[in-house]
Amino acid sequence: MGIGEVRDELLRLESALASRDPTGVEGGLLSLIAEDFVEFGRSGRIWTALSIKEILEAPPGEAVRIEDFEVAELADGVVLATYVIPGPASVNRSSIWVNRGGQWLLRFHQGTPGR
Repeated sequence: MGIGEVRDELLRLESALASRDPTGVEGGLLSLIAEDFVEFGRSGRIWTALSIKEILEAPPGEAVRIEDFEVAELADGVVLATYVIPGPASVNRSSIWVNRGGQWLLRFHQGTPGR
């Protein structure tokens, strides 16, 4: 899979997670979260794979628009994704995705106040 295809796939997965929309995600949204997942939230809260479960099991929200989506390969099977969720309280987001056993898993995520 080339970097363009990886970008498209990770944008699809990030969009599903941001909107809590499991449509088209085989195994559901929780299947995208690595067991060793950590998130530093925009609020300052630290989330783990276990604590994020309640959020991902909530009903889907509105579709979230993602802008300026970029990916950079950090190592074989490890990709950094960065993007902005625009709005009155815009958020800069970054994620580290790892490919384990042929599946992309979210290993790390961070949100910070945007522009």
